[in-house]
Amino acid sequence: MGITSEYNDKLKMCPFCGGEAYLTHVEFNDRDVWYNPQCSVCPGGWNESYETKEEAIEAWNRGR
Repeated sequence: MGITSEYNDKLKMCPFCGGEAYLTHVEFNDRDVWYNPQCSVCPGGWNESYETKEEAIEAWNRGR
């Protein structure tokens, strides 16, 4: 399993606190890859995972 994080200029600020957002990229194996939007300030993070970076960014920017 590999986990990486990246800041992405397409992400809006956190819809909860206004903090800077980033994406966590999680690879469980060759076929299971997930993207999780996160806030650099809010504890606990975002509880949703998405199959593509684009889906994750769109959901975060909608506030869900």
